Amino acid sequence: MKRIDRSYSDKKKREALALIDEVGIKDALRSLNIARGTLLDWTKQAEAIYGFTGSALSKTLKGQGHKEIFPCVSEVLTYMKDVRWLEQVLSTAGIIAFMWKTHPEWTTSYLDGKETGALVLEPTVSRLKKSYEELEETRAEFAPCFWAKYEAFGGGGVLNVDETAIMFDMPPIKSWAGKGREEEFGAYFG
Repeated sequence: MKRIDRSYSDKKKREALALIDEVGIKDALRSLNIARGTLLDWTKQAEAIYGFTGSALSKTLKGQGHKEIFPCVSEVLTYMKDVRWLEQVLSTAGIIAFMWKTHPEWTTSYLDGKETGALVLEPTVSRLKKSYEELEETRAEFAPCFWAKYEAFGGGGVLNVDETAIMFDMPPIKSWAGKGREEEFGAYFG
């Protein structure tokens, strides 16, 4: 007899577990026509199945879904709605600043459990880095072209712009628009 993929109620699972306790798994397999792996999973979950207090017709153990890790999600949602209502740009940086302001202890403890950005990026950087010899070779190829083009400036007239800090007042890269809306930065920046 061919087995069919099914979902089973909690009541059916309890009956199957009782039968397994009485006659053993092999005989229960033959009489129930349920996949062996399914029955073995139920025996591993027996405590949760017997301890479940919901509807016996339920096909899943409830309460196994996503659990919020931030203590006051409703406060963050209210903040987001308030910012949108005031027609301001809602960015991830703004939400994080709000979390720091309202729950600094939680935010600190959360970040303590995370690796720092430099440590996370280190394997990528070491994999992509060039050897000293490759860098010297690139410099040797580039230097004659550079000095042929900019020889009029001399050594003291060339600035290394990579070391010059320039701060721009830029809008955030992404913003959190409300459902069915598009944020327009033109109204806020310029």
